Amino acid sequence: MPISVLTEEDFKSFSHDEARRRFARKTPLSAGDFEELSVRQRRTAFRIATVHKAVIVQMARDELEKAIAEGRSFAEFRERLYALLDTKGLPRPAISRLRLAFHQNTMQAYSDSRRAVLDDPDIAAAFPFRQYWTVGNGVPGVRNVREDHAVLHGKIFRWNDPFWDRFTPPWDFGCRCTTAALTEGQFRATGQTLWTFSGGRVRPVSDKRAKPFRLKPNANYESSRRGDLLTRLDEDLREAIGNGQ
Repeated sequence: MPISVLTEEDFKSFSHDEARRRFARKTPLSAGDFEELSVRQRRTAFRIATVHKAVIVQMARDELEKAIAEGRSFAEFRERLYALLDTKGLPRPAISRLRLAFHQNTMQAYSDSRRAVLDDPDIAAAFPFRQYWTVGNGVPGVRNVREDHAVLHGKIFRWNDPFWDRFTPPWDFGCRCTTAALTEGQFRATGQTLWTFSGGRVRPVSDKRAKPFRLKPNANYESSRRGDLLTRLDEDLREAIGNGQ
């Protein structure tokens, strides 16, 4: 049924709990086991680079799930995990590695849950466009934004454009980009070009004077996808790890 009025409550259906649920589906693996997986399979696995003790990975994963569910900061997550490791006499993972694992997994969990809301047919009908935003102002290097991310700043695509299957943030390690859902009226008010992704290029739709450009996703990172990918990934992962569980 069409939607005429949307409130903040319409966008709180999944929140922390849905993000926690999605992260909970990740299987903890050692660094060595993780490297054996394909890029697609890695999306439902959790690891900390250079950490090979399965018990440490499992404890980190469990604490991260709690952090996502309760909205804890990285500092809170780190302190709780380190306290547990100290109690058991286990070594502490490097803070830099731990921080990367925390930010990448929390951002992916929230991104997946948010996209599940926005891809709902009723919501998509009300907000048929999405705009890409970086944490900078579109200038490479500002706040350490990479060039291939900065070039996307402010660009608008239809909600179901193939672009989002490859470049829904985070689509690379350390990606801090976000998206904003737009109504038809909001899109027109921007006066901006509509873009699409095809043949490895980002191409203008509504303004042929704009120049297309090539954009290649990180081959080692699997971005958010629509449909039943999570279910298929779970099946692939179970098959890949076999008796290693």
